[in-house]
Amino acid sequence: MSFLKIELHCHVKLFGRGVFRPAQLRRRLNRARRLGLSALAVTEHFDVPDFWEICRHLELLCANGGGGLRWGEMAVLTGAEVTIEESGDILLVGSAGALQVLENRLGCRRAGIPLSGIFPSCKDLLDASEDLGFLRIGAHPCRRGKELWKMGTLLRRLDALEINARELPLAGWVQHQAKQLGLSVVAGSDAHHWLQIGRLVNLLPEGCRLTAAGLKEALRQRQLTWQRSGGLPFFRK
Repeated sequence: MSFLKIELHCHVKLFGRGVFRPAQLRRRLNRARRLGLSALAVTEHFDVPDFWEICRHLELLCANGGGGLRWGEMAVLTGAEVTIEESGDILLVGSAGALQVLENRLGCRRAGIPLSGIFPSCKDLLDASEDLGFLRIGAHPCRRGKELWKMGTLLRRLDALEINARELPLAGWVQHQAKQLGLSVVAGSDAHHWLQIGRLVNLLPEGCRLTAAGLKEALRQRQLTWQRSGGLPFFRK
C-alpha cells in the first residue's frame, strides 16, 4: 500500500529572535520536496515579529491554483505554534486568513507587532479558534516546563497530541495520555534547522485530502500513522 508522507511541525527560523530571510524558507521547501514529502506544514511561532512576513513570502513562493499552496508536487499548509498563558504550545494548521481572524479575536498584536509577554489562555485560544477550521494539535505535551497535562479535560477539544522528535523516548506516554483523552496522535519533527525536516513523518493512505479539513477527517477515521525517518539529531534551544 502506498502512503502520503506529511510533516506537521516545521519552523522557518533557527531562533525566534533571528532575522527572517526568504532563502531560509526556500531551503526548507526544497528539503521537504527532496525527501519525497507529500505535504509540509509551516508552523512558525505566532509571536515572532516577522510572522506575517513569513506568511507573505510563503504565498509568493508557492503557486496557488485554487487548490491551495504548492511547491512543485508538494502541498504546503500554513500554520502557527501558539504559546498559551499556562506555559505550553498548541499547533494550528489551517490558512493564513484564519490566522488573521484568530489574531484579531485574541488581540495579541497591534500594527503587526506582538505584545511582549501577552499570551492567550488555553481556553481563550480554543474558544477563538473553534470555528476557523484549524487542525489543532497539542505540541510536545511532555516537554519540561510546557507540560500540557495541567490543562486537564480542555485537551479533549484538540484534534491530536504530538509525539515530538525531541522527546521521542516519551512517545509511549503521549500515546497513553491521548488514549485516556480520546484523542488521536500525530508526529512532528519540530524542525528549526532545514536538515531536521522529516525526522518524524505522518503517513496517510493515498487519496486523502492534503488540507486541514482532510487531515482532521483522516484523524477521525484513525487513518493516520507515523514513522521515524532520517535527519540530524536535535539540539536544545
